[in-house]
Amino acid sequence: MKKLNFYLILMLAVSLVFSVSPVFAGKKDKEREPAKEKAVEKEAPKPMEVEYMGKEAPMLAEMVKAGKLPPLEKRLPENPLIIKPFEEIGRYSDTFRRGTGFFMPDEWLISHHTNESLFAFTWPIPGEGPILPNLAERWEFNSDGTEMTVYLRKGTKWSDGEPFTVDDILFFLFDVLGNEKAAYTWYHADNLYIEGKLPEVKKIDDYTLKFIYPKTNYFTEISYAALSEIALPKHYLSKFHPDYNSDATYEDLSANIPWRSGRGKVTLQAWMLESFDADSKMVIVRNPYYFKVDTDGKQLPYFDRVEIYVTGDRQGVALGNITGLYDLDNMWVGIQHLSLFLEEEDKRDYTIGHSIVSSMGIFFNFDAKDRDARKVIRSVDFRRAVSLAINRPEIGRVLFYDQLVPMGASFSPDSPYFEESVGKLYSEYDPERAKKILDDAGIIDRDGDGVRELPTGEECKVIWDVYAHDLYSPLSEMVVEDLEKVGINFVLNIQHQNLIETRRDGGDFQISTYDYTSTVEPLAALEWWVPVAAGTPFWHTNAINKPFSKEYAEFSDLLMKAVDLPYEGRVKAVKKANKIMAENVFGIHIGWYKRPNIVSNRLGNAPKVVARIDEFGSAGPEFMYYQIYEKYKPGEKP
Repeated sequence: MKKLNFYLILMLAVSLVFSVSPVFAGKKDKEREPAKEKAVEKEAPKPMEVEYMGKEAPMLAEMVKAGKLPPLEKRLPENPLIIKPFEEIGRYSDTFRRGTGFFMPDEWLISHHTNESLFAFTWPIPGEGPILPNLAERWEFNSDGTEMTVYLRKGTKWSDGEPFTVDDILFFLFDVLGNEKAAYTWYHADNLYIEGKLPEVKKIDDYTLKFIYPKTNYFTEISYAALSEIALPKHYLSKFHPDYNSDATYEDLSANIPWRSGRGKVTLQAWMLESFDADSKMVIVRNPYYFKVDTDGKQLPYFDRVEIYVTGDRQGVALGNITGLYDLDNMWVGIQHLSLFLEEEDKRDYTIGHSIVSSMGIFFNFDAKDRDARKVIRSVDFRRAVSLAINRPEIGRVLFYDQLVPMGASFSPDSPYFEESVGKLYSEYDPERAKKILDDAGIIDRDGDGVRELPTGEECKVIWDVYAHDLYSPLSEMVVEDLEKVGINFVLNIQHQNLIETRRDGGDFQISTYDYTSTVEPLAALEWWVPVAAGTPFWHTNAINKPFSKEYAEFSDLLMKAVDLPYEGRVKAVKKANKIMAENVFGIHIGWYKRPNIVSNRLGNAPKVVARIDEFGSAGPEFMYYQIYEKYKPGEKP
């Protein structure tokens, strides 16, 4: 217990330091604002004097020797992206092992091992550095920010050796993403839309393209850095595309777009697909054409292969990491495993790290199909009472080891848009105030059954979809008990996560559950909050046609216009939007806490304190997996 208390105190101290560190969209963004009088070029860092000839993994050297691969100098681009390892130059290693509860349909875990977009965030904490080059060597805006010219890294190749060019970006944007008949479901693609449309794109040459926007859009470099990918291999996928192959169908195309299909073998990521079994295991192996090298000139990644095993649940992932079966996790393990991690730490070969994250979010469907439920949900008095009736302090004690900071519907304390007084609106535990709000609004129990009704007769009874989860399931049960005390009935519908998410994504829910996400830089994930395209956000899919309230309309307008503003104006606008959201309780948030991760001591260059932020690619890039290496074999602890 003493050790637990010490660790909690330590985490609190770290949190205080973390909370005052530069935020991603803060000072550094301000310093990088382009002058209005002239075009501003975003220059790539000066190339380091590194020698990479022949510095490759032994497995690739053997393939070169056997004539199965061209020499390294013919596989790398003219100017490889040079990565400074987190701690030290690593060594080539064999197998990196991970566990997963199950493989999600959208392949979140794999698609975010490395984000390969035009630009990249500074990792492991985006707020500690600027936007960096990635597939793009450099880029420049015109004087009013309506055009962005991008210069690709010449000589970059797909994992099958075919050149990566502007045509692959155009194919992704217009033949797949912009084609309603094609099914592309990965994250943050909506960031590419401006006023519901993709930008105009002009191909200058094979390695240069110009994005043309209908309005000022300096924020686009941040939006694009949040993408898991910016291109698809035209030479591979076009054979499945009806526009290029008259024998193909859109069913063929949709079947071959997912990464775990054959398309995963033709990638820009550090590893490519070797095998996939949804019920047991995925294996990915190093991409021999990967375009990044370390500061010693060694081609990345350090690990030859990554094996990802299905455990069936979170406990299996946690136990596998404790026992050394797996090497790292920050996706499945959580606060519910902290006591176990602390108890076993001295006896095992791992280190506990953390990220500061939001807890559970409760999302109202403002377009619920059931008329009565929709009318109840659209009552601001109902939503405010729900938030006030939740006993967050007790939830923090019971489920979060007192690491929870209660907070309502607000953007993150780690964002430049946060104000504590706004964040705490309707987040205190005050059931008597909740009852008074309901009483004053005429929301009373008219028939004596213990459940209140709106003045128009609709019963304050809604169905709450919650996925089976070792933290969210008991948390939701506590919330239901709290709401019963003020006369509100949330009927729990607990099912497998994939089923709940399918219903949520299809708009077939009244209230649903997910992490309260995309709050550090909401402008990099606008589709989560406002109608950037038809069907967004998922909790108000008709917003693009008819916002449910004038307050939500103002909230949306502020956020969508904020991306055009210089930093100071951007912060002012988003703070105003944040206050509107908190005052009107567009959703329910439980609070913020320190979520533990677990890292094997065998790994070198594995950061312990990382961001876990959905709009920055939550479960992957912050660890920079391509520069992690193995210091010693399992069971060979020095």
